[in-house]
Amino acid sequence: MKDDIRCLEKEREALLKFKDGLIDEYGQLSFWGNQKDKEDCCKWRGIICDNLTNHIIQLDLNGAAGRLRGNISAQLLEIQHLKHLNLSFNDFNYSKIPQFIGSLGRLQYLDLSDSYFSGEIPHHLGNLSELQFLGLGLTENDGMLTRTNLDWLSRLHSLRYLNLRHVNLTTATNWLQTINKLIHLKVLHLSHCHLPTVLPPSPSMFNASNSFYELDLLGNDFSSFFIFPWLFNFSSGLSYIDLGSNKLQGPNPDAIGNLLSLSYLSLRENQLEGKIPISLGNLSRLSYFDLSYNQLIGIVPCLALSSSLRHLSLRRNMFNGIVTQSIGNLSKLEYLSLGSNHFEDIITESHFFNLSQLRILDLSYNPGISFDFSLGWNPPFQLTAVLLAGCKVGPHFPTWLRTQTTLYKLDISNAGIIDTFPEWPWELSSNLYDLNVSHNNFHGVLPDLSSKISTNFPIIDLSFNHFSGSLPILPPTAFVLVLSNNKFSGPITNICNETNCSWYYLDLSNNQLSGQLPDFFAYLHLDVLNLAHNNFSGNIPSVSILMSLHLQNNSFSGEIPTSLSDLATLAFIDLSRNMLTGKIPTWVGDSFINLVFLSLRSNEFFGSIPSNLCYLTQLQVLDLSLNNISGAIPKCLNNLIAMVQEVDYGMYPIPNLIGGSESANVMWKRKEREYINTLPLVKLVDLSSNNLVGNIPAEITSLVMLVGLNLSRNNLSGILPANIGRLRSLDFLDLSRNHFSSGIPIGVSQLDQLGVLDLSYNNLSGKIPQNIHLQTFDASAFEGNPDLCGLPLNKTCPGDEIPQDPKIIGNANGMKDPNEEEDKLISDGFYITMAIGFVFGFWGVCGTLVFNNS
Repeated sequence: MKDDIRCLEKEREALLKFKDGLIDEYGQLSFWGNQKDKEDCCKWRGIICDNLTNHIIQLDLNGAAGRLRGNISAQLLEIQHLKHLNLSFNDFNYSKIPQFIGSLGRLQYLDLSDSYFSGEIPHHLGNLSELQFLGLGLTENDGMLTRTNLDWLSRLHSLRYLNLRHVNLTTATNWLQTINKLIHLKVLHLSHCHLPTVLPPSPSMFNASNSFYELDLLGNDFSSFFIFPWLFNFSSGLSYIDLGSNKLQGPNPDAIGNLLSLSYLSLRENQLEGKIPISLGNLSRLSYFDLSYNQLIGIVPCLALSSSLRHLSLRRNMFNGIVTQSIGNLSKLEYLSLGSNHFEDIITESHFFNLSQLRILDLSYNPGISFDFSLGWNPPFQLTAVLLAGCKVGPHFPTWLRTQTTLYKLDISNAGIIDTFPEWPWELSSNLYDLNVSHNNFHGVLPDLSSKISTNFPIIDLSFNHFSGSLPILPPTAFVLVLSNNKFSGPITNICNETNCSWYYLDLSNNQLSGQLPDFFAYLHLDVLNLAHNNFSGNIPSVSILMSLHLQNNSFSGEIPTSLSDLATLAFIDLSRNMLTGKIPTWVGDSFINLVFLSLRSNEFFGSIPSNLCYLTQLQVLDLSLNNISGAIPKCLNNLIAMVQEVDYGMYPIPNLIGGSESANVMWKRKEREYINTLPLVKLVDLSSNNLVGNIPAEITSLVMLVGLNLSRNNLSGILPANIGRLRSLDFLDLSRNHFSSGIPIGVSQLDQLGVLDLSYNNLSGKIPQNIHLQTFDASAFEGNPDLCGLPLNKTCPGDEIPQDPKIIGNANGMKDPNEEEDKLISDGFYITMAIGFVFGFWGVCGTLVFNNS
């Protein structure tokens, strides 16, 4: 070995064998090798050697610069002096944590977090008695790592930092006793671990000698009576507490004000009630305070003692008090969020008199908050984000915002503003990224936005206003552009003045736009294009859409262009209510393997339903109604497996988009309804109002998660499928105005989720199944079937008993008296005998006279 090479050959060879087991797609280990210029492993990336012994003491291959994959070789055991091992943020494909790591006895630092391990955490890690830092947690809610007990942890007497985020510890009932034994532990992260509550909490469990300064128990199901006694046993050195997303109930305890070192306190998303305790004013170092998503009431108490408070978040509580002016005493406040509560207050300049450090202001979704600022007010702060959605900001645009030159986000949506949109907001800041002024009453004509907004990829939402005139030229690098529900009119030929407009989401729906679509749409590479509810005409041009295409309720004509067949990633297509014609292309089923929603409703398509549609295994909504489609219903519809399986939101191909989930208008129960967040639950086949013939294929009853089936107004015939009762999820079934015959199968009575049923105007016969649920429907659901009988129709079936005359003579108990029955028979006989006697007597006398006279 050369004098200038420090690396020990045995350790270098061990590292190279370790490298051989890895897949290095990003070249992190490209300088590891045996070549002359790479022999010194002490100079390799991620390697640190001891200055005296030259032994490798640190191996740090954090995957932040590019994830490593593959296997962790046991050759690491050859590096016996290793003290620091960091393999975090790599991808080990859900393999198990190697047991041999527990034999690296000199380790003081071990970080395997966010590297996609699974299975049981090996108890062998308890052999690392010198370990001070242990990171095995996950940033995302993976839950693949688990541990039935934590006894092995109690042997790590030197441990100061422990991260087990998202590790499944459901059965680790000894977790609290184990943690209490780690007397040197400073930082503990056990968020989203499904930790069991120890019932009843033993006093010995609260005698913790730990000197924590950071405690993260977010996302477990702890209750107040369990966690607060343990929490308040710690010394005043505790500076960080996160108990968000638990089941804390009752009032905030006053004792929390004794944790004088707190700088971060989060109790969000619990069930806390009552008022904010005044003792919080003792927390003079508090810089982050979050009580959002609770059920608190009352007023915001005086927090003047908390002069260093920098983050206050009280979103989504049940406050009914006022925002007191004591907030103005928090001179160090940088982040103020009181959004989504029930505050009722008039905000004036005095609230912000001393808030010169304020950077983020969130008072959104407090409908009881209004503002009273003078026209010339010059705030003492420079904000980067203003969130006043849902407050009473109007009727005029707030002029004080003109002084805020560092804004990157402005949300004054649904704020009661009735005004023209001024010129100066477009010039507020070169950093303006997110602008939302939707759901107001802005009116007037917009300027050329391409020259007003210079930031890359901004989000602009001007929807639900009264802007009019032609569409302005839009910023070429906008990320999201929402101008829907306004009064824009005319063609859209000039909205993009460059050939490389890089938009992601463009929504111009519900306006008065017209004309043909320009050719530049073929070059936009949009994820979402929504031009619905306008008056566009001509053929659909070539478009380049990755996810979602809305062109419904326009005047497009011609056939579906073959250029759409190249858009293999499309998950949503709505071309309904146009004047499109031709046959449904067979390539629709071949190309759109991710398609979830397909509506060609109310056009002029003809021909048969292509069997290729059965290849759309992700399809949940198929609407071909109101066309001229003929032929039979394909038997292969049972291949639409998304209508067989329950909704899996994690696998739902249409992602959440800006402003919420994908939305769609669907004909449901004979009315057009808009579905937004619940669209994944809609599983519908609507083939109504066509010229379909033949019977209903029995295979369609395999779609057991189908919620709506409409085959009405066709020429279908035959008998209804005997096993139709398998469609137990049906809420809407319309088979009316066809030629179905024979009886109603008993399976129809098993559809106990049905809200709408229509079998009217067919040739059904026989008795309606006598089922309580079926009899809840009106007779109109069965009318127009001449040979159908039974309730709820007012037509009895042959063989049914004729109802008795309700006028029955009876005794006081409602029972017939046998003596009365006998009297009735005697009386009848008496009168009959009298009548016969009268006849014979009459002719006996009169007849003699007649004959004598003659």
